[in-house]
Amino acid sequence: MSIYFTKSLLGLVMAVTGLALPATAFSQKKWTLRECIDYARQENIQVKKSIISTQSYDVDLSQSKAALFPSLSGSISQRYTNSQSPDGNGDYHYEGLFNGQYTLSASWTLYNGGINKNNIKQAQLQKDAQSLTTENIQNETEIAITQAYLQILYSRESIKNNQNIVASDSVQLVQTKDFLDAGSITRSEYAQVESQYSSDKYNLVQAQTSFENYKLQLKQLLELEYDEEIDIVFPEINDEDVLLFIPSKYEVYRRALEIMPEVANSKVNVQLANLNKSTAKAGYLPTVSVTGSIGTGNIFNNSPSFATQIGRNFNQTIGVTVSVPIFDNKQNSSNVKRAELNVQTAQLNLIDTEKTLLKTVESLYQDAVAGQSQYRAAKDKVNSSELSYQLVQEQYALGMRNTVELTTEKNNYANALQSLLQAKYTALLSIKLLNFYQGQEITL
Repeated sequence: MSIYFTKSLLGLVMAVTGLALPATAFSQKKWTLRECIDYARQENIQVKKSIISTQSYDVDLSQSKAALFPSLSGSISQRYTNSQSPDGNGDYHYEGLFNGQYTLSASWTLYNGGINKNNIKQAQLQKDAQSLTTENIQNETEIAITQAYLQILYSRESIKNNQNIVASDSVQLVQTKDFLDAGSITRSEYAQVESQYSSDKYNLVQAQTSFENYKLQLKQLLELEYDEEIDIVFPEINDEDVLLFIPSKYEVYRRALEIMPEVANSKVNVQLANLNKSTAKAGYLPTVSVTGSIGTGNIFNNSPSFATQIGRNFNQTIGVTVSVPIFDNKQNSSNVKRAELNVQTAQLNLIDTEKTLLKTVESLYQDAVAGQSQYRAAKDKVNSSELSYQLVQEQYALGMRNTVELTTEKNNYANALQSLLQAKYTALLSIKLLNFYQGQEITL
């Protein structure tokens, strides 16, 4: 092995062990993927807002249950009246009267076509639907966290690859400068190697920028404060993680139909639509209610005494009201028709949700299968590209290859490394999400 190639390998080792990622001062806590997910499922603002909405439906449910019971109200009124009254001589003169009325009134709807009971069922279903919406938001947050976390891991590995390439470029640049000084190559050939070195340094900066951007994205998903930094755990991703067994997409889909909250939510919306249809039909039925009241009153500037007037004026009333709709300008029939259309829409929304879920599962399955195949092929390509690059480096050091051939082989090797990374994390993300749609926790 040539001295030049030995120096190149030494440079690569130094790059891996000595060149650090951009340093940032942050807290001592290191976040695993699972910790990020668990934290975001509770602290994400959209999740919190959805939980509050669920609590508001608790209030609606309690109110709808209370509508089954009688209502009771009390009233006190005081009034002054100034009017003309006849006296004993047949003349009229103004006289002011102070009087008071004291009443307790109650009403109770005995029958209204089942509307009150339907309202209870509706409130319960709306609460269930909102709870499912909260779960769906949490799931979407979990998927977003997973994507951002894996992008960080991908960017970190990309930084390492670019660091190694830049380190190798620096060694080659020194060697090429020696060739130029010795007159073995032209100034143009040296400029080409120098330009490639600058280009690879730019790629390294881009990789570092992407790394920081994805960290910021993860931090925002976690709803951390602006002055809080985030330090994550970087687990080792092995072939076993990437080449895991991929379940059948039909098995994943069947299981997802059973457990995914968006599907359950759509089914609840179908129930709500049918319930609203029943409520609309109840508008054709009569309403029966019972009312009753007790009350008394007094006149302050009249005799007998206050207590005597209160006793004499005490009264009680009770009544039954039956309200039968006869002609309502097509209001009830229009409500029923709209409710029937809403049922059809809810059923179509359910079908659409199921089809969207199927598309998602099929896409993930295809990405996982393709990612694994590309990963295997990319590993072979990296090995062959690395070997070819090493051979060209040795031949270049001996003056048997020119700068164009060296640059071409180096770019082929760099592209092979990038393709390997892309296939690796595409397959890993798709497999993790396929397992997630089967109800498994996402972990690394």
